[in-house]
Amino acid sequence: MRAPSFYSDPHVQFLSQLLEEIGAGYLQVPRFQRPFIWNWERRRELLRSIRDGIPMGSVMVWRTAKTTVECYNYLGPYPLAEPEFGSTRSYILDGVQRLSTLYGALHVPTQSWQTGSSELDDDDDIDGPDQEIAQGGLEVFVDLKTMDFCIPELDDVAGMMPLSIVYSSVALLQFQRRLTSYGDDRMIAASDEIARAFRDYKVPIIPITTDDVEMATRTFQRINSQGAKMSEAHMVHALTWSPNFDLRRQITDLSAEFLSEIGWGGIDDDPVLKAVKASFGLDVYKTNAQDLSDELKLQPSAVREVIAAISRAASFLKYSCGIPSPDFVPYALQIVVLAEAFRTQPSPTEYDKRNLVAWFWMTTYGELFAGMSGDRVQLALQDMRRMLQLGQPIWTWKRPYEERPLAKAFDFRAARAKALVVRLAEQQDRVYGDSFGFRVLSDSGKRAAVQIVPWVMTNKATYSSPANRFLLHPGEASVLRERLLSGELTQQDRAAHLVSDQAQAAILRGDFEAFVDTRLHDIQQLEAAFITPLAGMFLSPQSIHRDLFV
Repeated sequence: MRAPSFYSDPHVQFLSQLLEEIGAGYLQVPRFQRPFIWNWERRRELLRSIRDGIPMGSVMVWRTAKTTVECYNYLGPYPLAEPEFGSTRSYILDGVQRLSTLYGALHVPTQSWQTGSSELDDDDDIDGPDQEIAQGGLEVFVDLKTMDFCIPELDDVAGMMPLSIVYSSVALLQFQRRLTSYGDDRMIAASDEIARAFRDYKVPIIPITTDDVEMATRTFQRINSQGAKMSEAHMVHALTWSPNFDLRRQITDLSAEFLSEIGWGGIDDDPVLKAVKASFGLDVYKTNAQDLSDELKLQPSAVREVIAAISRAASFLKYSCGIPSPDFVPYALQIVVLAEAFRTQPSPTEYDKRNLVAWFWMTTYGELFAGMSGDRVQLALQDMRRMLQLGQPIWTWKRPYEERPLAKAFDFRAARAKALVVRLAEQQDRVYGDSFGFRVLSDSGKRAAVQIVPWVMTNKATYSSPANRFLLHPGEASVLRERLLSGELTQQDRAAHLVSDQAQAAILRGDFEAFVDTRLHDIQQLEAAFITPLAGMFLSPQSIHRDLFV
């Protein structure tokens, strides 16, 4: 039987020593670790445990003399040192959330605690697992009256003890001398008690010593799959990481290269990974992280190929469908299928593009990706490939196509709601010209769908109706509302916002329910005029159900 490729020899270490190793670069945070996700309540519970002497659990560390892993160079606002060349490297496999919390709270800044200044300059290139709170968000204070922990973002910390001074005898003494001037011996005793709790605290360390990178990343995967749920992206990142391949950095860098310029740089990792699966011919739902990782190890260039295809799909959606950003795509799975389309056919013909436009809006208005199963996604991908290969519409969905009605209450997360705001934008484009509505969507995002009839003037159903949503910059809402209610909208503005003569008359007599009902009917007619010819490209007129317009 082959000997194990690693060994574990647990030992106990003072917390202060562990944090010193992090600061000195001897213990590093590898880039395959997931971001810092703990909220303040979880961080505070950890600090309370240490205050009360309750064990916080072990920390698992990977030690290797040969393997160099790319690591973060910041932890919160604090830069981390590089280890000495040729020294044994140690990487945190389990415990990043806890150690990030403690390092940020207990780290002794290079400047004195009284200044309140940060070590992080605005020009610094922050590269850490916790960029969102990097500007000092880890700083913690102790209320010596209650012996509890506070943060500046939520509490008035004036006069409280900075937790960062507990490992600095000089800073602690300076703080206590200040308390002495107030003659409060109880507060001095409380500060000593807090400092002693953290100085005496010990942490069990489990070292995993191996030069086998795959063994280390698989250990990381198994550990983290048992705790807080990891996203598939983080799991695949851990399983595929090597000194030559960093999935997270690949996605970030390639998104900046291909997608940022067209406003799609904020796309989620999930559709990217599903599109990668589709490019390998794998089931986008049933394929697990391990199987996807195995394929990526063999073909790491697939990530670039897929993100390039997504950029072509994004350009198509933006310029052919009026979709300015990923936020307005009704279903993320539409991105996956279109990415596969533009991967297999990088330069589709104009006829193909017309079919793709029809496919996109039919799957939106029919809500065909709602509650999607893996088998149906595979069928959609199969149809798409055949459609581009044969150059003709293909529609083999088992579920009959029918346009689904708008929900009674507008919810931007719904596919039909996103379709509505795009139709409203197109109406403004027709009336005002110069892509007016599209620019409103691009500039204001989902905030552009504004409720105009006030809550105080009507009932909940009327106020929440999709017909009470107008497309405009949010800052212009009060002016439009006043002009609408007073009947001062120009004929052009009324046409741009779908306010018919009948709807305007209802507003002027104060019948807001009739106004919303009339405008809803006009919206339905607008949508019918748009989707019916597109559906006719794929379906016979007899097979098109129009429940939406009943």
